[in-house]
Amino acid sequence: MRTVEVSGKFSPNYSRSRCLLWFAILCFKSAAVYSDTPPDLTELPIENLLNMEVYSASKFTQKKSDAPTAVTVVTAQDIKDYGYRTLADIIQSVRGIYINNDRNYHYAGARGFSIPGDLNTRVLVLLDGYRLNDALYDQGPLGTEFPVDIDLIERVEYVPGAGSAIYGNNAFFGVINVITKSAKDYKGHGVEVSGRVASYGTDQERISYGKHFDNGLDMLISGTRHDSEGEARLFFPELSAQGATTQGVFDNAERLFGKFAWQDFTLEAGYSKRNKGLTTGIYGTVFNDSRGENADQHVFFNLTYDHKITDDLELYARAFHGRYDYPSTYIYDNPPVTINEGEGLSRWRGAELRLVSTYFDRQKLMAGAEFQDNYRLSNRYIDVAPANPDSLIAFNKSTYRYNFYVQDEITLTDNLILNAGLRYDQFSYTNDSINPRLALIYKPWENMALKLLYGTSFRAPSIYELNYSDPIQIANTKLSPEKIKTYEGIIEYQPDRALKLTAVGFHYELKNLIQLKELPSQSENEDPPNQNVNSGINKAWGTEFEVETLWDYGAKLKASYTWVDAFDDSNRQLINSPNNLFKLNFTTPLFDNRLRAGFEAQYTGSRKGRDNTKTSGYPLFNLTLTSGGKLFKGPLEGLEISGSIYNLLDRNYDSVASDEFIQHFIPQNGRNLRLVFSYRY
Repeated sequence: MRTVEVSGKFSPNYSRSRCLLWFAILCFKSAAVYSDTPPDLTELPIENLLNMEVYSASKFTQKKSDAPTAVTVVTAQDIKDYGYRTLADIIQSVRGIYINNDRNYHYAGARGFSIPGDLNTRVLVLLDGYRLNDALYDQGPLGTEFPVDIDLIERVEYVPGAGSAIYGNNAFFGVINVITKSAKDYKGHGVEVSGRVASYGTDQERISYGKHFDNGLDMLISGTRHDSEGEARLFFPELSAQGATTQGVFDNAERLFGKFAWQDFTLEAGYSKRNKGLTTGIYGTVFNDSRGENADQHVFFNLTYDHKITDDLELYARAFHGRYDYPSTYIYDNPPVTINEGEGLSRWRGAELRLVSTYFDRQKLMAGAEFQDNYRLSNRYIDVAPANPDSLIAFNKSTYRYNFYVQDEITLTDNLILNAGLRYDQFSYTNDSINPRLALIYKPWENMALKLLYGTSFRAPSIYELNYSDPIQIANTKLSPEKIKTYEGIIEYQPDRALKLTAVGFHYELKNLIQLKELPSQSENEDPPNQNVNSGINKAWGTEFEVETLWDYGAKLKASYTWVDAFDDSNRQLINSPNNLFKLNFTTPLFDNRLRAGFEAQYTGSRKGRDNTKTSGYPLFNLTLTSGGKLFKGPLEGLEISGSIYNLLDRNYDSVASDEFIQHFIPQNGRNLRLVFSYRY
């Protein structure tokens, strides 16, 4: 049984007015004080911002124009400028991505494909290269369950398309690599404290410390506490018999993170726990019962060694250990009212070894291997009040996987690059998988790159999908991995130093999709059983266009449009698949850099829900104002203030609900506010 984070809230009237007043005071004070310190965007040459180096596309550093895909980078400055609160907010700004929110988790849709409630199993989420998708559900965390504070992110690299040739399982529609800050980002300001208040009874506090020691040690440690009462009133017309309106869906989280670097070694460790209220009636639970909740707990250690053995040979080694716990409480009206408690546990450990060689002329050859031991995977549910031992649903497993991969970047001529990769993945619990990736990159001119890509990816069935069973669901341990073939054509063109244009055309074919199907009924008096099966073929054609431009005085504009036609083997549009996405981000300094404004506009097209229902397309507008670098003098020199208004026009809009809900759509937040104070010293 599985089940997002809601942004914060005061109660509607007094608290909203107070937050608006604070926001107005912020704007007035920011405009009244002069700061001669330019924003971070102008500290680098403008050309570097348009063609920065990326790492995640090939597991080594290369220019974006040389990468075997069209990588999107969201920087720490972007996160600050647009007031992003979660990784889901960040990813939603990316070309071709849309977010679904069922009031428990955020789900990323890519290129017209997103099964509601799929736990992000078709997107791989990494933290500095460490896999965050857990070993039991394969869930990728995007909301407040993400284990690291957003303020600790240096940048996010999104690699779209087939990524299994170097990343393996779950790199199906894309790879999200979150790259964290380090001690150097706190140079001269060893301690940073931050507090924020927001709508829906939300407050958050963080303290971070970063320092470089004389012995060469770089240390960053940080702790965060988050608390939110949730949206005050959510209305579900399908649940009119149960009152239809639910009170707040609370969201509480705490996070600890440490990053220590010395010479060629880096150790990262983290702990996080998020508790989330379940009052929306998911899984047939009692609607609006505040006792229903679940939690997400992550613990991880990741030790890396990155050493240049010779001028043309680099060694990368990694050892890691991860833990994910999912305790939950469900309230059912059987009758009588029954309290069911459950817990999913996963523990894993492993290692990776990789070599990158430039020994051969005009080649960059990479070879690596990885092993992961999932030594404890368990799932358990039981009725505790009234106690019923016969209700126990449980399984305990241990599995392992290993893989080998190679990639060769060959410079065929001065303006032609071939990037070829191949990976073999072996599992103890399902079929093995072999996945290639080929990219031909042609640069007819220095400021243009033409890319042709082909690749395959796979998603192995999760241990939960293979083994879960209950009175109405039959386990299927014979599931095969999902497979996808992706074809892409990309044009990247920079006509001048301050303008970059990107155009992408893509087509994919997906088969062996894992779906929960209704089996023939065994008796007229019983509900038919369900079972996960490999069934169906999905296809899509689509295009993406993006323009990015910068100005020397620090303004930045990025706009993108995506069109997708995604359909099943009966030529029907996929559920939760918008044909049109439009995104615009604009940020600029105001009043001689006394203030910085970030404006975001997004349009998501209409989407089909269950039973031929449909939700309308909707626009969203967000506005963030941030004080300049040295707005205050003296003891308050390190103070920074930021205010944001989300859903500026108070638009009513919905996310598509999964089969786990009676309701077809889940309403989202109206206009809401956030005020942030940060102080470095």
